[in-house]
Amino acid sequence: MLRPLSLMTLATFSLATIGCYNTYVVQPEEFARLQAKPDDSTSVAIKDSEGTDVVVENDTRLYVRSSGGRRYPVTPFNFKMTQAQLVASDRDTLLMLDGVDSYEVDHISTWKTVTLASVGALAAAGVIVAIIATAGEKTY
Repeated sequence: MLRPLSLMTLATFSLATIGCYNTYVVQPEEFARLQAKPDDSTSVAIKDSEGTDVVVENDTRLYVRSSGGRRYPVTPFNFKMTQAQLVASDRDTLLMLDGVDSYEVDHISTWKTVTLASVGALAAAGVIVAIIATAGEKTY
C-alpha cells in the first residue's frame, strides 16, 4: 500500500526538479556569438530560427545535435567554434561542424513545469483518496 504512494511522491518531486523546457533552434552564426560573454553584461541575447529573442546566461542549457541525432551539451561562454569544428574542452567534446544538424538553446518553461507537477500531485492525491476510500474492503 505504501509502495504506490511512495512511487507517486517520488515521481512528483522528480518532475518538479527536472522540469520542462522550451527548445529554441538557432543558426550557427548566432550560436557562435555564445563563445564569449561581453565584459559589460551577464547575458547575451540571440535570435532563434524564427526570429524570437533568446537570452542566454551562464546557467542556460546549450546543445549541439549531431547528424546521428545525439545531443551534446555545451557550456555557455566556454567553447570555441572554428571554420571546421566545435571544441568544448570542459565537456571533452570535439565535433566537426559538417556533422552538426542543429544548435539548440533550452529554457525552462514555468507553466509547463507547474502543470506537469500539478498533474502528478493530483494523481498522487487520487491514489491516496482511493486507498483511504477502499480501506477495509477486500476489493478495489
